[in-house]
Amino acid sequence: MNTQTEAAGKKKLTLLSVLAIQGAVIVYTGSGICSKMAAGHKGAVTVFNHTINWLSPAGYLWLFLEVVCLGVYAVLWQQIIKRFDLSIAYCNRAFAVCWSFLWGVLLFGEHVKPLNIVGIVIVLAGILLVNQDAE
Repeated sequence: MNTQTEAAGKKKLTLLSVLAIQGAVIVYTGSGICSKMAAGHKGAVTVFNHTINWLSPAGYLWLFLEVVCLGVYAVLWQQIIKRFDLSIAYCNRAFAVCWSFLWGVLLFGEHVKPLNIVGIVIVLAGILLVNQDAE
């Protein structure tokens, strides 16, 4: 890191700091999980012989949890960008693509395609390059 950045109170990138950033990113990807779960809980209400499609009560619970995830993430993200260079923070946020892919496979049974793997490798390579430059 350069002297100006250190003078501004920004921390050096360590394994612990990367894990902290990834923790926030995992919270962020939790909102996508909640969103997908909410979409699977459809309900309907009939008003004046007209059916209106709504979410079921469980769907609203998942929607609420999505908003909670985003709120927690917003607070965590503000702390991250206060402590780390913006380029490092945003670069590590790109890892959300990898987490979302993992959640899709593990939680929703989505299939792995060769191009998915290529895309993940490209994202990881970019994150590693930027993080190495920060050290």
